[in-house]
Amino acid sequence: MRPSIDRLLAEELRTDGAVIERTLSVAREELARHRPVRRWRTQATWVFAASAGLTAVVAGVLLVLGRTSGAFLLSRAPLLALLWATSAVCAWGALSPRGRTLEPWGVMMALASAVSLVLARGPAVEVPTLPGWVCTASHVGVALIPLVVAVAVLRGAAFRPLRALLAGLSVGTTGAFVGELACTQSWQHVLGYHLSAWAIAAAATLVVSMSLKPRSFAP
Repeated sequence: MRPSIDRLLAEELRTDGAVIERTLSVAREELARHRPVRRWRTQATWVFAASAGLTAVVAGVLLVLGRTSGAFLLSRAPLLALLWATSAVCAWGALSPRGRTLEPWGVMMALASAVSLVLARGPAVEVPTLPGWVCTASHVGVALIPLVVAVAVLRGAAFRPLRALLAGLSVGTTGAFVGELACTQSWQHVLGYHLSAWAIAAAATLVVSMSLKPRSFAP
């Protein structure tokens, strides 16, 4: 069995011709495999679509079940659009090779969205029948599919903490979006239970990405 290219590159730097030839041979074999190269724009779209698509499905189901209405969705449209925009900017910034210029914007948009979620809420519309942590758990649960997509995509690039965090912020908008559709509790509830779910989704994406070996070290 031929040694892996990672092992060869990890060897002590030498000018031995045999080592150089072995390294070149393994590199040629890697190139000859013709692995599909996925554009980063496509991957960023996957991360955004996993979140936005899931929230659109949830909205449709709630409409069919009569748990929400078209008028309510229109009243929340600016805030929901802000969450989608935040998800898109964060996903784009996380996957773009030149995403460092977008990274601060993604973080700022996530902060602006979080503040808007709190400020847009008034007092509770009805007395809660379930404990507040149910919202946190459900928001994290609904973000699991986008989280898996984000982690899989992140393995195709060099790990950077801010890159993984941005992808996690994109993932976290899923639960925040669903919370705006299905929860009518007060701003204190949103601050304590909805935003904590968003933070958990972002932190989980960061931790899982950190623990997995990248398939590529692309910038």
